[in-house]
Amino acid sequence: MKVTLGQFEPSLGNKQANLNKITRIMEQASNEDSELVVFPELGLTGYFIQDVDSQMAEPIDGDSIRYIQQQCKHYNVHVVLPWPELSEDGRIYNAACLISNHGEIIGTYRKVHLYDKEKEVFTPGDDFFVFDSAIGKIGIMICFDLDFPETARTLQLKGADIIVSPTNNMEPYQVYQDTFLKSRSMENEIPIVLCNRVGGERDLTFFGESAAYDAFGRQVTKLRSSEKTETIEVGIHQPRDKQLQYRENRAPKLYGQLLKS
Repeated sequence: MKVTLGQFEPSLGNKQANLNKITRIMEQASNEDSELVVFPELGLTGYFIQDVDSQMAEPIDGDSIRYIQQQCKHYNVHVVLPWPELSEDGRIYNAACLISNHGEIIGTYRKVHLYDKEKEVFTPGDDFFVFDSAIGKIGIMICFDLDFPETARTLQLKGADIIVSPTNNMEPYQVYQDTFLKSRSMENEIPIVLCNRVGGERDLTFFGESAAYDAFGRQVTKLRSSEKTETIEVGIHQPRDKQLQYRENRAPKLYGQLLKS
């Protein structure tokens, strides 16, 4: 699968500027025959939307989402678009939707594990999803979800061919991101693609280093700490190690304590 990492610095509260960047990245991805484009967490609005206006949130049929649907058709690419989702009941979720190259919304994932002050704004999601698309079965997790091994394992057990992770990861957690990304891919025998943002908000510095690992924990690419768009080839359906067989060798009957603590 050809995947594009759209690592950029969102402008807090300026949707139009961010949409312009997103569109340029989609254009480059299309020129490079990419099949899937991944953007950073909350790439539509920036991170601390409470500093601007919590009404930056949009429903799934909002103007920005509909615009990106049109661009997906125009550029013939699938997109994972992260944004603050306004639900029908007025709650706000840290979400990402998968849009097909025909402009159809395949599904939406709402971040389950909220980090620090995100709890002031967002409601946590309550499930993990694998979305069936024309290019494969795609699991989505967002940023802090990566730190919890149960997230990637659940997506693997649900049949994901690949996991993508929009991220807003900040200093000093570079080693966490790299270690967990490699570990999750290796222990689940599944490729994982992570797109982190760059730049700063409040006292946070987002370090980028978007990366991809294949199903054997081998690094496919790792970007630096500036805006960059890169298209890579990520192998899916790779043959698994016959000796390891992690999924088959699990002992779920003995894992009950995990649910009690």
